[in-house]
Amino acid sequence: MAQFESLQFRCLPREVSAQKAREFFEEMRLRRSVRAFSAEPVPREWIELAVRTAGSAPSGANCQPWHFVAVADPAVKARIRAAAEAEERKNYASRMPEEWLEELRQVGTDWHKSFLERAPWLVVVFAESYRVSES
Repeated sequence: MAQFESLQFRCLPREVSAQKAREFFEEMRLRRSVRAFSAEPVPREWIELAVRTAGSAPSGANCQPWHFVAVADPAVKARIRAAAEAEERKNYASRMPEEWLEELRQVGTDWHKSFLERAPWLVVVFAESYRVSES
């Protein structure tokens, strides 16, 4: 479990806060759901930093109930793709309402997930559930 650290609040001048808010908005409005990935190699260090950053996100009781596995092995990525496509085929065939399928057709996506093998790394997230025991 991560060591608890209380928030070290930093009060900025209003004009600095306003500028940071505008810059953050401009950056965030450019994000998209990505379905195309470069096959260009990514250094492991960058993946480790991304995972460490994600793992430090605030959570209830500071438990960080998630685990990450970074996958670069082509055989493992192929198995992940096969499993993901099997589930997605079921989604497209019978689980998704027609309205949602129409929205997906407009963005050109379907159950094929070739990017899962093309991307140099896959980061798989596992959630850990906690229960309160009465003992």
